[in-house]
Amino acid sequence: MPSGLLLDPRGTFAASHIEDLFGHDRLARTLLRTVSRFRGGNVVLVQGAPGSGKRHLLQRCAYLLQHERDMLGFDAHASVNPQWGWYNPWTYQRHGNLLAGFVAAIARASLQPAQAIDRARELVTLVNRLQFDGVAEGGGTGIGSPHEADPALRIRDGIGRLVELVRGGRPGRMVLFIDDMDLLSPAMRLHLLEGFRLLIAPSTELTVVASLGREAATAAIREREGDLDADTAVRCLEEYVDLGITVPNVDIRRIGPLLRHYLAPHEPHMMRAFGSDAVMGLIAAATNDHLGTPRFLQKLAVRVGQLSEFALETRHTRELSEAQWAWVIISERWPGFRRHMIRGGRDRWVELQHSMKELHTGTTEDTRRSRRKKGLITWLRDDLLLADYLRLHADGFERDAEGIYWLETLLLAAGL
Repeated sequence: MPSGLLLDPRGTFAASHIEDLFGHDRLARTLLRTVSRFRGGNVVLVQGAPGSGKRHLLQRCAYLLQHERDMLGFDAHASVNPQWGWYNPWTYQRHGNLLAGFVAAIARASLQPAQAIDRARELVTLVNRLQFDGVAEGGGTGIGSPHEADPALRIRDGIGRLVELVRGGRPGRMVLFIDDMDLLSPAMRLHLLEGFRLLIAPSTELTVVASLGREAATAAIREREGDLDADTAVRCLEEYVDLGITVPNVDIRRIGPLLRHYLAPHEPHMMRAFGSDAVMGLIAAATNDHLGTPRFLQKLAVRVGQLSEFALETRHTRELSEAQWAWVIISERWPGFRRHMIRGGRDRWVELQHSMKELHTGTTEDTRRSRRKKGLITWLRDDLLLADYLRLHADGFERDAEGIYWLETLLLAAGL
């Protein structure tokens, strides 16, 4: 189930200004200007790792269209219509054909939704007759209207007319944002992508901007084509997509302010439990290029809040060292490595130091100790992001092994 389920972000745009905490507005403006120059009927995938802020980028695009349209810098020959739509197919999948929900989402974007929905009813009926394999239910010879010979052409024409009604005679491409496609099954994801390509004519002034992670997208392709390698799956995906962009991690300079924003409700408890510099200590340990995903920072803040409350409740309070704050981050970001280290006993911190040195120099010692730490060096080689983070803190873990075990005991007692 998606966290913070969002059917339509218009309700969150009531304020005159919403801060761009993730730093996505430049990318959002660029994307909207690019979309405005596309031919009609195109599909854009917003990709990124889980928790990278794909939904936030879609929200920022919608917010800019609604509140800061004059600042987007559209040229005289290209623009985006102010009427945009929002569709979450995950919420629709148990209530009807996903493509019927897509049509309904276009209709709901109109300034006169009742009129648009009436126009869409016949169209939704046609879409509901289409099976997921593209075959229409029922018989028929196709004799009569030329469009009856191809149900898809009839639906295409209907979507085109519906989009024109929503645009209300104003120029510019309509944009429909599609959220949470990752939560669908691979077959459902591919069904939607095929439907967009089949049912949106190039002459239709509509662009679909869909949030779909790269792994989720390639899994959808493999559902149809078999166990393809990653490059081949991406090439197959290009048949359905006109542009794919990847949401970057939060800029390292924004990690501190963003984490402080998430920590705000917990800050008083943190300072009472772990010292007046607790917030700054955690921010210093978290300011790393590989940790700049919004969802991770939000979950980290919740973990620290729970830990602070428990420390105050049990009166286990102390100022935490830099290594201890780094261990809190390890416990959230790399829980498997955390378990591996704790189960190895106190000697494993010394072992970590030797493994880091071996990883850095590329040397292998043919000793019993080297054979004991083979599992650890393999772990570090398999996860270079973890290895990079440990380069900063491995010394501290060895020097403050007692503090790490005190903190680990507190984490376990707090259920974390």
